[in-house]
Amino acid sequence: MKNKMIAFIYQSAVVWKIPLAAALSWQIAEWAGSKHPYLAPLTVILSIHATVNESLQFAWQRVLGTIAGVLFTAWIAPYVGLNAWSIALLLFAAGLVAKLLKLDHAILIQVALSILFVMYFQNKMPTYSFDRIRDTVIGAVVAVVIQMILLPPDSVATAKDKIMHFADRLIQLFNLAASWVENGCSPDGDRGMQAELQTLFQKLHQATIETEKADQSLIHHPFARKKRNTLNQLKKQLDKLRLGYANLTDMIRVFTKWSASGSFTIEDQRNWSGHLNMIAELVKEWRSPAASDLGARVSALGIKAPSHLANNQFRLALYTNAEQIVQDFHNEVLNSEL
Repeated sequence: MKNKMIAFIYQSAVVWKIPLAAALSWQIAEWAGSKHPYLAPLTVILSIHATVNESLQFAWQRVLGTIAGVLFTAWIAPYVGLNAWSIALLLFAAGLVAKLLKLDHAILIQVALSILFVMYFQNKMPTYSFDRIRDTVIGAVVAVVIQMILLPPDSVATAKDKIMHFADRLIQLFNLAASWVENGCSPDGDRGMQAELQTLFQKLHQATIETEKADQSLIHHPFARKKRNTLNQLKKQLDKLRLGYANLTDMIRVFTKWSASGSFTIEDQRNWSGHLNMIAELVKEWRSPAASDLGARVSALGIKAPSHLANNQFRLALYTNAEQIVQDFHNEVLNSEL
């Protein structure tokens, strides 16, 4: 029950962090003498993102853009007045400067918003410009501090789930490939294998994205040494799984060519079906080492090229891959000419 409650607090962090940070920033803005304290929680709402790094980046962009926009408008506004064309002129000038300075688009947006609001409110509320800068800084600081101190978000658990799910699907694909090989590598089965490979590639992409997101979430994550170690281990596991997927893809291509050549004997089919099932068991033991009895690991060590092929295995592997590269690029040239 306690673990479920903790998990719920983590998962619903955005639900309670934004109200807490908004209230705190409003109160601090009032204590600082602001006449427009709503600007502080507005920055909080905009700045709290999925990761600490994203929150920090946006908060900095909003502060920088706000300061630049307010100062630029305070300097120009007295000379142009307030009307549709003066707003358009200032927005165009700000955009042009941002383009020349190669500023981030998010900073440009904050500059534009500050120009618009300062142009409109300056005459009616003389303190608006200063309040906007001060309250934006207050909101940005509160948002970042809340994100960094109170249960900082991280995606390590999600990344682990994606990686382990990919491992499970890879194991299933090795078993599926074993069945396909045992039945002679039929063309219909080959199309099914290609579809499975494509699906598994998407799972690999999702696992990679989640791992990168977890990495970003820990950049400014205090007290996260243990999580960083866990993530580094997950990265190594994903690298092994990526290599396993790449090698299985190559093997399926070779099996297809071997079967089409007419020299793929029943004995070959049985042998390689057994090898693939053995590899699946090896990956399964690697996936869950606590339940491993080392059986598949020991058996898998016996998957070696026969002695009479040992001297040719590297040449054959290189020719197989080289032929595939030539074929891929040759087809690409033909498609472009068509």
